[in-house]
Amino acid sequence: MDPFDEYQKSLRHKYGYHSFLIILVLGIINFNLHLFFDFQWGETQSLEFVLLLFFGIAYFIVMNVYNGAYFPKKQKALSLTLLFGFAGISNIYLSFSPHSPLIINGLLTTNSFMLVSGLVWLSIPSAYFTRILMEKRREREEN
Repeated sequence: MDPFDEYQKSLRHKYGYHSFLIILVLGIINFNLHLFFDFQWGETQSLEFVLLLFFGIAYFIVMNVYNGAYFPKKQKALSLTLLFGFAGISNIYLSFSPHSPLIINGLLTTNSFMLVSGLVWLSIPSAYFTRILMEKRREREEN
């Protein structure tokens, strides 16, 4: 049995398509920056691409959580949301290490991966609680 209904599936497909386009456009822009201007902002091109992937991933997650398509209908979203928030705070905390800085010689290091992934993890509870607050606000306005 599929835990998602048809509306949730259509939203997931829609935002997956949008995420793919975001990643594609950012990849093309980054490629052109390297090709025409020899501009590098990360230690390696692989790191740059992985960091650009996080924009698409974050968009997909935030839009699905906010529109109710991230968690299955029968799943307790609050407990998972708190777990994701803890994971995000942990990743952000661990990214600020004196032994491995985020930026060296003006280039992002691989340690920035932890910071960005922590921000993605934190986007889940922030989108979820924003959704709850907006639903409560709509209910008050209707009454």
